[in-house]
Amino acid sequence: MQSPLQAGTVYWNGLVSTAWTDTSNWNGGVPPSAGDTVILNQGSPYTPVVGSTGLPTTGQIYLGVTGGLNVFPGGALSMTDFVTGNWGNSSGTIVTGGQMNMSGVLNLGAGGFDGKVDISGGVVQSAALSINSSGGAGMNISGSGKYITDISQLNNVNFWVTNNIIKANNGASGWSIVVDTTTDPTKVMLTAVPEPSVTALTVVGVAMVALRRRRR
Repeated sequence: MQSPLQAGTVYWNGLVSTAWTDTSNWNGGVPPSAGDTVILNQGSPYTPVVGSTGLPTTGQIYLGVTGGLNVFPGGALSMTDFVTGNWGNSSGTIVTGGQMNMSGVLNLGAGGFDGKVDISGGVVQSAALSINSSGGAGMNISGSGKYITDISQLNNVNFWVTNNIIKANNGASGWSIVVDTTTDPTKVMLTAVPEPSVTALTVVGVAMVALRRRRR
């Protein structure tokens, strides 16, 4: 992958707070705007948090070594591509709500290093998805979290789900990823749900308890 270090590159320093919109948290006091390449750099005192709407669309966003990103409820961030693990192990991207939209690719573990995305709420959407799991990169979906990509990605998505690279509830027993292509035939929608067998056993268990109580 070509290095993004060029004109129009904006660096997060996180010297003041976690707020993406605080100009003091960006080198030169200028936050990114449409078309800029963003480097969420290693060694920042604060990890950036997106917690408000109305943020401009950026170009590519790269997580540097140990760099991370949090998207909270009410937050919205759009970009062309989002890249983790390009130069070394990235910290996690944590999405607990809001929206994270990529018009291009969500590229996890681009350079063979770790760089996970954890979606426990809100929606993450990209036109394409690439996961190089050799360094530990992957995706975790739990709670009300949802990931959406183009239907052209279905075969790859099925492979990653089958091989536990895309996990439900951190791979916990009794949970699975639902691969939905029915709600919107042009999209692949991923959510985490309890496995039907677990739900059925729970219902049977409740019924048996109720039956025993009646017999008493």
